Parts: sequence; structure tokens; C-alpha cells
Amino acid sequence: MRIKKKIAILFGLILFAFSLTYAQEEEIIEEELYEEEIVSDKINPSVPDTINLSGFYKLLNSDENETTISDYIIITNSEDDKFKVNKIFFSLYELKPESKSGKKLNLYNCKFLLNEKSPLYLSNWFFSKLNIIGCEFFTEIHLNNIKKGNKHELLIENCNFYDKLVFNTFENEPVTLKVRKNFFSTKLSIVSNINELFLERNNFVYDSVKYRRADTESTIYQLLCSDINIQKLSTYGNVFKSNNINNVYSVNLQSSTIGELKLLRDTLKSINLTGSEVEKSLLTDSLFVRDYIGILNFDFPEKNTNASWSNLGGEKFAIFNEVNSGLVIPYQAKSEEQLSKTLYYNDLMSSYNKFNTLYLDRGDRISANASYVEIKNIETRHQAYLQKVSPSFNNLINYKLNEFLRYFSDYATNPGKSLIQSLYVLLFFTIIYMFSFSLWDGMNYRFYLNQFNIFSDYISTNDSIEEVIKKHKSKYSTEDTEDIQKILHSMKERGKRVPRLLRLFGQPLSFLGKFRLEVLPAIVNFLNFQPNSWESTKGFKKVWSGFMILLIALLFLVYILVVKFLNSLILSLNSFVVIGYGALPEQENSIAMYLTIIEGIIGWFLLTIFTITLLSQVLQNA
Repeated sequence: MRIKKKIAILFGLILFAFSLTYAQEEEIIEEELYEEEIVSDKINPSVPDTINLSGFYKLLNSDENETTISDYIIITNSEDDKFKVNKIFFSLYELKPESKSGKKLNLYNCKFLLNEKSPLYLSNWFFSKLNIIGCEFFTEIHLNNIKKGNKHELLIENCNFYDKLVFNTFENEPVTLKVRKNFFSTKLSIVSNINELFLERNNFVYDSVKYRRADTESTIYQLLCSDINIQKLSTYGNVFKSNNINNVYSVNLQSSTIGELKLLRDTLKSINLTGSEVEKSLLTDSLFVRDYIGILNFDFPEKNTNASWSNLGGEKFAIFNEVNSGLVIPYQAKSEEQLSKTLYYNDLMSSYNKFNTLYLDRGDRISANASYVEIKNIETRHQAYLQKVSPSFNNLINYKLNEFLRYFSDYATNPGKSLIQSLYVLLFFTIIYMFSFSLWDGMNYRFYLNQFNIFSDYISTNDSIEEVIKKHKSKYSTEDTEDIQKILHSMKERGKRVPRLLRLFGQPLSFLGKFRLEVLPAIVNFLNFQPNSWESTKGFKKVWSGFMILLIALLFLVYILVVKFLNSLILSLNSFVVIGYGALPEQENSIAMYLTIIEGIIGWFLLTIFTITLLSQVLQNA
């Protein structure tokens, strides 16, 4: 018995040792397999699983309170025919929930590669939470009769829609929908009432290939929110591109009622506000509309509207006329054909005046003036058309006056521009006066001839500059010298009896006289570049003398131009500002004399308009 017990104990110890060794080998094998899986994952990254529509439907109807469907490629095959609904001209796939309870759904990074001609409808789903993020849809998607809980909004973010997305709610459910950073190659349609709609940084770029396949003659909108009620609509940083397709427009809000409307930093081709109404507030900022703003019967709250004309101006307002085919033809009163349609013209001008009245009431002077200028531009164009088809003298005068006011002062809204235009007129007459004689500067033909004789005598003779100047001294220079001597004598003889104030003015006068008659000739004599006659000058000295002659001639020309310009400017200012006041320094019966009269009349007329323009702006601010 002892031997049997010993054998049993020994056999047990052997089995125990063997089991330990086997367990260690299994752990080593599992670790090696795990490491191999890690390496294989790094070499061959995971590929999204491909499921059909039936498999996707099973995931949607899972019993979990919150379902996450991530990284799938969804396709269709024959098993999915049970979801197919045949219509008259097309068929669609429709997925309906198995239960009516609320569901939280997260749809991440999925790709829907369904039949392009068969849209996918998700109908009658009750989502207490819905996140569609990072997905791609290659077929038309309809979120149809969607219900929503009160806690969470519906979010569509970072998705690519290569066909249209249509969204509508169940019996006016209070749904909040956020659409952020998505790409739409056709359009987004909201076809039912919605509580809040937020569109942020989406790119709408219409696919020209799909447009050619559709071959439609009607106007297509990339964002459609027409004939619905929206409590709050906010857009920010959205970009709409039509790829130069004329029939593709950007945003359609026609006949919609919107509580609060915000359009911020959007880039559009067009926006249709025809017949729509904003009830509470309207805000636009950094809005760029390239072509058209449909504006007929657009109503907005006057007290809570902040829409600067810089976002709306540029003659973008239009009347959208829709023909039987659904094609929109915008009316903007630009061509003669459009200007001939009086009813449309009156409606368009009424829309412009509505905004102009808004800016005046709000005290937005910049927008009020800018909108008024556009109104007057259209009116002026209309007057030109009327003058062409039915000319009259009265209409011609009004038309030309409007053209002048547009050029001169932006129809009496821009006093700065009118002042600048007046300066242009002033300078124009200044240039003309520079070629006429004025007693103020004494520069006539005799003056130029006398200067030429002085210079030619110096060049052609051996006389010094001082001798030549003395030879050609005029009566006026002699009188000037005598007056200066009288001032000096008076200062010396009666210095103590003269008040200091007179001495203060007398000393500068005597200094200027001595500088002109003594110092300047001394400087000229010091720069005596040609002591001999031109004939006796040879070699380098002749080249140097020729250079100095050219330099002196140029300096004399500059001197003449400066003096004539200053004199002519003062003369022009005198004629422009004060008509008929004082004596004008022009010879009688000269052309310049008559020019001063003409300039006086023009100046009186322009200054009157400037005064009226300035007063109108001051009163407007008050």
C-alpha cells in the first residue's frame, strides 16, 4: 500500500509539472498571435465592412437605446427589393421603423453606394438624437416625416452629398436642424415647417454633369426653403457656386415666414425673398450677393432690421418673373426692353424706396445716401429711355440736370465730392490763365523780350553781369532803389523818435530791398560763368558755358511757371468765389477777361449746389 501511495503521489507531481509547462506554452503562443495581429493591422489597415440595405436596416432597428453605425459601405442587391416602392416614373427605397419609440442614432463615416436612380427614404423615424457625421451619399436622400425629442438637435456635419438632400418633419414637429461644414453638389431642400435651421460653412457647388443629364429649363435653387414657416434661420460662412450655369440660383426663401433671419458672411449668386416676411428681426453682415436679390413684396420689421446697404447695393434688387416652365427671368430696369415695362419699374422702385426709408428712420446716413444714389441712377436711366422714345424739352432738362448732379455731388448726397469737383474747375481755369497776361505778375511779351535781351547781351559781349543789369535797369527798379534808401535814411535819422513797432517792420523791408538789389547781383556776379563773349570762348569753357546757359534757361522756365501758376490760381479763386467783386487784373476786351466772367457764373452755380448739399447732410444728421 505504501508503494502504491508513493507511485500515485509521483504520478500526480508529474501531471502537475506537465500542466504548468503547457500553460506557459499557451501564454507564449497567445502573446505571439497578439503581436502578429498588431503587426498585420499596421501593414493592412482595416477596410470598411460592406453591407446591403437590409443589413443597414437591422442595425437601425437594434434594441439598444443609442445606436452607433460606423465605417460601413452600404449597397443594394436583390435582397433589398422588399424596401422598394415603385412610382410612376421611378422607384425608391423606403425604410420605416419597426417601433415608434424614440431612438438615438449616431451615423459615422458611412458611404451609401445605392442605385443613383433610386432615392433612399428614411420615413417616420422618431429620433431623440441624430448625428450624421463624416458620411458620403451618392444617391438622393430623403429624411421624411422626421420626429424629434426635445433635448437634442439634429446634426449633419462634414458630409458629402453628391445628390440632393430633402428634409421634412412630421406634422410641424419643433425640430432644430444644424447643417455644418458639408458639401452639396446639387441642393438641400427643407420642405416643411421647422423650428430652427442653422447653416454654417457649407459649400454648395452645383455639378454641371448632373445638370446636363437633368436637361431642365426651369430654375434650380441650391438651397430651397420656400413656402414654409421657420422660427429662426441663421446662416454663416456658406459659399454657393453655380459653375456658370445660368439657371442655377443660390437661395430660395420665397413666400416663407421667418421669425428671425441672420445672413452672415455668405457668398451667393442670388437670393429670392419674393413675398417672404421676417417677423421679429433681420440681420445681415458681410453678405456678398453677386447677381440678384428677389425683393418684390418682401416685408421686414422696420425697428429690428440691421441690413447695411453695403450688403445689398450694386443694383442687385430684381423682380423675379417665373414663366410656365419654371424659369425665373429677373427684371432690373437695365435694358430698354425692361425700362419699357412700367408696372415692373414701379414695383422695383417701390422696393428700393422701402429700404431707403428704413435707413432714414434708423439714422444710417451712409446707407441712406448710397441707396438714394442707386435710386437716382435708375431714374436717370429711365429718363434717358423716355427721352429716346418720347422726347420733350422738359424731360431733357431734368435728365441732363440729373446727370450733372450725379457727376458733381452724387445727387446732393456727397458734399466732399462736390468740393473736389469745384477744385478741378478751379485748376482748369488756372491753367488757362497761365497763358494770359495779368497785371499782378507783369509777365507779358515785353517782359520776356527784356529778359532775353539781358541774357543775350551777357552771352554775346564782354560785359559783366553787373554791367548788363545796370544797362537794362527799368524805371521801376530805380524807384525801388530810391524807396529803399528813404527807408534806411528814416531809420537812421529818426530811429529814437520812431516807435519800436515801426522799426520792427521797417528793418525786414530794408533787408529784403537790399537783398534784391545788392545781394542777388553780388551772387550772380560771383557765379560769373562767362566773363568773355561767346565767340572768344573756346574748348572746355565753351562746353561749361553751354551747360550753364541750359541750366539757367530751365531755372528761368521753372520760375516763370511757379509765378504764373500762383498768380493764375489766385486769379481763378477770385473769379470763382466772388463774381463781379473788385477789379480783375486782366486787360479789357481780352479773352481772359471773358473767361473770368464765365468762371464766376460757374463758380456761383457750383457753390450753390455745394451749400445745398452740405445743408441737406447737416439737416439729415440733425
